[in-house]
Amino acid sequence: MQFRPEKFFAGRTRSSGVFVNTFGKPRQRFTTECRGRRRGDTLWLDQIFRYDDGRTQRRRWQIRRIDAVRYVGRANDVVGEARGKVDGATFQFDYTVALKPGNPLFHVRLDQTMTLQRDGTVENRATIRKLGVVLSRVTERFRRVD
Repeated sequence: MQFRPEKFFAGRTRSSGVFVNTFGKPRQRFTTECRGRRRGDTLWLDQIFRYDDGRTQRRRWQIRRIDAVRYVGRANDVVGEARGKVDGATFQFDYTVALKPGNPLFHVRLDQTMTLQRDGTVENRATIRKLGVVLSRVTERFRRVD
């Protein structure tokens, strides 16, 4: 099974997930609605996050495959470039997010591992770090809508 993010996320996808603290206690639940479209080797992905406290957030990605296994990406709240690599059914994607744009004290590092499951869903496990210290972990499951 080969995972190709640009194919899976083209069209509509939804997810649900949870942030947990370093002790494994749930901190916040969320859902996402995603719309993606491909142009050549680039995926344009628009994500809308809805948190259980009523907040919403929008992230707009441009993710480009640069060879058979490597990807680069940019998004409105990502600092610099995201880097990704596919290995079979797994996509590793790492980047820095500006929680408060313009203030580098609020930058955190996300290390994501997305795995294509046999049922066609994608499980995302992410670790959020600040200065190398784990702040939170995320577990999320994406499914295609169309």
